[in-house]
Amino acid sequence: MQAPRMRVAVWGNSRAGRNFAQRLEWAGHTVESLEDPAQLDRFDALIIAATARELEAAVGDVAKHVRPRQIVIHTSLLAGVEALDDLETRGCVTIAAAPLGDSYAVGTLDEVAETVIGLLLSEISQSAETVPEEQRAERAARLYYAEMLGALSVWAAIKAGIIENFMGSAFDLDAGDIIDSYPAAVELGMARNYRDVARMVGEQEKIEELELWAVRKEAPWQNNS
Repeated sequence: MQAPRMRVAVWGNSRAGRNFAQRLEWAGHTVESLEDPAQLDRFDALIIAATARELEAAVGDVAKHVRPRQIVIHTSLLAGVEALDDLETRGCVTIAAAPLGDSYAVGTLDEVAETVIGLLLSEISQSAETVPEEQRAERAARLYYAEMLGALSVWAAIKAGIIENFMGSAFDLDAGDIIDSYPAAVELGMARNYRDVARMVGEQEKIEELELWAVRKEAPWQNNS
């Protein structure tokens, strides 16, 4: 069963959210960047492309403009569907759907939302995975570390002439969520490697926030734990 074609608005600029929106567009949905939340009445669904630290403000931006039965999806792995409670109480179908590589970490509150995200993920050849709230930070730290290593590996292969360019999926490197996952990396015993890789990725990918954070964390006078 194919999900109905929808008009999808995107609010925010996280890479995970933008990548998800692009995949939906490739699947045939109409996707537009939302310039003014007051325009939300024209859309069937909303993707909140925000990191966990940006999510509360983003929800506040759109809360007065959503309508009952409107689908709202956020894409930060560090936050569950409860982050959208203010929109759920306004009658929205709320969903958390964060990329995990070949699957998405999904959180829903009812069968309608579960069915909606299942159909959308099937359209982009992804599957749904349930990640308990207490495991989100650890999964995020491991995922972002692997993705950062992947980005560096691709860059090194291009520089070495092994490949000419990278034709795969874009890496979902959101500086805010990478930084906020660091405490879990510390608990996993990978703090130093996490910082080192973040610094190199920030420099290579021109993600200034990430590079500066890693440099500060590496400074000898800092408490790096």
